[in-house]
Amino acid sequence: MNSDIRPSVPGDEDGLKALWKTVFGDEDGYINSFFELLYKPGMARVSTDGDRIVSAAHILSLGELTDGDSSLPCSVIYALATLPEYRGQGRGRRVLEDAVKSSSGPTLIVPAEPSLFDYYKGSGFTAYFNAVELSGPDTGEDLEGSVTHATVRGYAALREELLRGVPHIDLSLPAIAFQERLCGMYGGALCYVVCGHDRCAAAVEVHDGTAVIPELITPSGDRRSAAMLICRAMGVDRFTLRSPVRPGEPASPFAMISPPPPHDTGLAWFGPAFD
Repeated sequence: MNSDIRPSVPGDEDGLKALWKTVFGDEDGYINSFFELLYKPGMARVSTDGDRIVSAAHILSLGELTDGDSSLPCSVIYALATLPEYRGQGRGRRVLEDAVKSSSGPTLIVPAEPSLFDYYKGSGFTAYFNAVELSGPDTGEDLEGSVTHATVRGYAALREELLRGVPHIDLSLPAIAFQERLCGMYGGALCYVVCGHDRCAAAVEVHDGTAVIPELITPSGDRRSAAMLICRAMGVDRFTLRSPVRPGEPASPFAMISPPPPHDTGLAWFGPAFD
């Protein structure tokens, strides 16, 4: 273990929250929800200057990476942050590498921007999870369907039904409960969407008059119709979404993994990244 890095301990919460607020600028409700629902002492790796936490990475247990035949517990490195005045010293990389060594099973990370894929590659990560990303207006066409709120357990059950046979993260109930909290904070919800003959699962937030859908899972290819139904339920006229990739579709790289699984079909689905 690096000498300037240690696990977080009880009493570090205020320092971790202050670091998070300074680097990411998130609302207090968002930060407090993470510490209420998911954080436990010891799950972060921190770098300190005296008593001050200046860099940190949270090791968040997500659930299991499964392909239908086998499953492995996995974690995601979350809210990796270094105070601006301490950057350029290698603290963030050392915190990240220590967090990976401390994880059991595959470790995931979601680069915040495309340039970071190369940065994390230098720490042993491989691009693995992809996503279809779409946005557009509600065109106003006639659609058959409905949008209703889902419970955490109900959403988890439908999600697994729809993702059967697809390599994906089987999210734990606490992880889905955190996403439900985020949806509610931003005017949305976990939803069941009935669109034609399809029953879909969607995590929905509303930002600046747009339905932001970090996860839309549909059994068929008609994502736009499902998204337009969500727009109408949320009282907005635009959407942006992420959805699992189907064979032959163009997709964007989304998340990375270490160590890489033996087979990569390009279809693996991460799910909501709490972003």
